[in-house]
Amino acid sequence: MISCNGAESISFTEAKCGFEVLLDNDKEPSFVPFSVMFGKGVSFLKEMENANSEEIEKLQGPMKEAILCLDKFYKSKGKNETSLKTVFDMRHDGKSTITETDITISLAEHLLAKLAPGESYVLDSKAKGKQSCKCGCKKEPTFSYTGIGHELVWHGFIDIVFSSHLGVPSIASALVEEEEETTPKKRKLDEGDGKDKDGSPGGKTITEVKHEIPEQTLVQALAQTIVFSLVQKQRHPDFLNHMVPNIVISPEKFEIMMYDADKDILLCSNSVFLFNLDVRENRTLTNEAVIVLWMVLHYRIFCSGFDTASQAVIEKCKSNFKNLVQSKWNIYSDSLKCCVAGFPSVKSWSVNELLQRGHQLSLN
Repeated sequence: MISCNGAESISFTEAKCGFEVLLDNDKEPSFVPFSVMFGKGVSFLKEMENANSEEIEKLQGPMKEAILCLDKFYKSKGKNETSLKTVFDMRHDGKSTITETDITISLAEHLLAKLAPGESYVLDSKAKGKQSCKCGCKKEPTFSYTGIGHELVWHGFIDIVFSSHLGVPSIASALVEEEEETTPKKRKLDEGDGKDKDGSPGGKTITEVKHEIPEQTLVQALAQTIVFSLVQKQRHPDFLNHMVPNIVISPEKFEIMMYDADKDILLCSNSVFLFNLDVRENRTLTNEAVIVLWMVLHYRIFCSGFDTASQAVIEKCKSNFKNLVQSKWNIYSDSLKCCVAGFPSVKSWSVNELLQRGHQLSLN
């Protein structure tokens, strides 16, 4: 990162970041393959590829929960695809008014939550046009407080917050973009404390939803990703891996952003298309999209992060965020808020107001 306004009282929608892509030998962009970043997940999936039902039954805890979640999704994949396309295609039929909240609800209900731990999510309580899913399933989303950050620095509200594993605090995030806001579900978060009713601490996943993904949305998502990862580190300093993802998603494609709050490493993926390129009526979700989203939403058990990287590589990859917000770093490291209803306003004085309202300094 070259510059940012993260040291000011700024909402995510007004966040600004200047950045450069890390180059190898000052020539080619550097990248980390998904199969390396999520090496644990790739290895596990390969093991499960030829496993029989008895071997799957022997699995324990989150690993078993994750593979059964994926299996369940594929058994109802066609039904969920139909629901998604019903809502997404309303954008083009010229008869229906489809909002960003409608898109968020359908993505949460028929894709993201189906692949997430516990199939649980909540939507931003400030979202406009709250109603049941427009595909006709009549599912009612759960709305709650999703504010993160601090009023003196970057802050704002997350479209969707997904639940963590039971016993494995996990965080993931997705962002969907359009003209309004987003949606969540089943196991509701206790207001303001950042914990599930089941008692599992933090480690959630966040999502932002839009009709499209313009440049400003990516900048907004970068700010959200950094703040959310720092929130998790602040609340859960004992996590072995602080590489936390954010899913930025639209009806056509998504990108994964990840920030390691411990090592100060910021990553952004290429775009992944949700559907194949067949004619619109026959398009289906790609296996690549399903598997990537599943692993990201279960990142606490599947993401390897930079655990095996040398110190030299880590130093080379640092984002420089801490240095850019140095004057407010104590807020980012110690005072961030999570799952709040709102942020108090911070008075911004003009030069004239400062001159008129100032107090004389006694030199005695």
